[in-house]
Amino acid sequence: MSTPKTEKDLHLPQSRVKTIMKSSPEVDAVGPEPLYLVTKVTELFVTDLAKRAFKNSKNNLLEYKHIADVVQEDDTLDFLREIMPRKITVRQFKEIMAKKAARGDNSDETSEESSSEEESCDESSSSNNSQNS
Repeated sequence: MSTPKTEKDLHLPQSRVKTIMKSSPEVDAVGPEPLYLVTKVTELFVTDLAKRAFKNSKNNLLEYKHIADVVQEDDTLDFLREIMPRKITVRQFKEIMAKKAARGDNSDETSEESSSEEESCDESSSSNNSQNS
């Protein structure tokens, strides 16, 4: 027999997870079992992401850039790429925007093209930042 699962087994607040789940138009009600499972799986996902990012860190310090690197390098995490981009400098951002303006790029048609440019700038930023550290 398995013991009943309780909120004591969790670190994330189930009320917050339930609010997020109910924000979906397809969800009318959230039962206690699915709520527990989604909360637990979310905790496991965050823990795994943090552990993977920590492996890339130095000086036993986990930073945003470590998590962003894992997100950008793992195709299974592509759903997080827009909300966890690699950081770039203001100078690099201005260069990207100047290139877009020079092309007359005001449409979304070339957003994939500029996205790949931004990624290459992001990667060079990471290497520049690690050289400066």
